[in-house]
Amino acid sequence: MDDEKYFTLCNSEMKGNDGFYTDNYVNVPDDVRLKSKKKFEDKIFVWCAIPEAGFISHTYIGVVRGEALNAELYIENCLPKLLQFLNTHHVDDEIIFWPDLASCHYARITRDWYEANNINFVPKVDNPPNLPQARPIEEFWAILSRKVYNNGWEAQNDEQLRRRIFRKIREIDAQVVQRMMQRVSGILRQIENNGPLSTV
Repeated sequence: MDDEKYFTLCNSEMKGNDGFYTDNYVNVPDDVRLKSKKKFEDKIFVWCAIPEAGFISHTYIGVVRGEALNAELYIENCLPKLLQFLNTHHVDDEIIFWPDLASCHYARITRDWYEANNINFVPKVDNPPNLPQARPIEEFWAILSRKVYNNGWEAQNDEQLRRRIFRKIREIDAQVVQRMMQRVSGILRQIENNGPLSTV
């Protein structure tokens, strides 16, 4: 499976980074109390693929200006890394690629790319919506976010954030990722037998 996660300089959406604490509100400087926020902040997006064996593919870290990653950027920057990863580690394996339901993953040009490169993928109609408990890659992002923004850390610029993300990915224990991914088959069987709520 693959996925991408967006990171901002301060990750104001993360608990602990979304406000300030004071015992004297009157003396809080205006630049803290009235801090503005862009509607669509520039974001760093991190993409990776993780197979059932649990080792992380080459990651792609790029800047997205505006709302979200689109199909053209996904095909240009992420999918070549997926192809390289598959050709290096899974050349003789029978695999099925499981993207999430982001629109860039199922755009017509993206599906054409999968087919042109002989990548079997989960059809959109069979891809379950809103089922993060079946996709341990979501746990991987949670671990990475905690490491990146630990103790309220904030980046001063895109490059500083990019370097920290690369460093924190290398700090993640590979055995933790392997254990998460090896649970996928069992979770999917449980969902098939007992329904999606059985995993909650």
